[in-house]
Amino acid sequence: MSAQELLTEIQKLPPAERQRLLEALKRDVKMKSERRPITEDEVEEILLAKGIISEIPPRVPDDEEETFEPIEVPGKPLSETIIEERR
Repeated sequence: MSAQELLTEIQKLPPAERQRLLEALKRDVKMKSERRPITEDEVEEILLAKGIISEIPPRVPDDEEETFEPIEVPGKPLSETIIEERR
């Protein structure tokens, strides 16, 4: 059913029914706008449940991320080498 057909059917309703429908739609929109954002853990659970991933990878502890130090490599940066080879 198209939006125009739906609107035509709604206009056929008695005023009290239209008011109830309007209030129900407002409640529905309000509930959807008040939802909290989904967390990373919830996303992983959904992907696992749908079979998109086979397992949830272990998390890297926060303290390990803070102590990460890149390795110094002699020569020019790898990004420059990649750019040169693309030309």
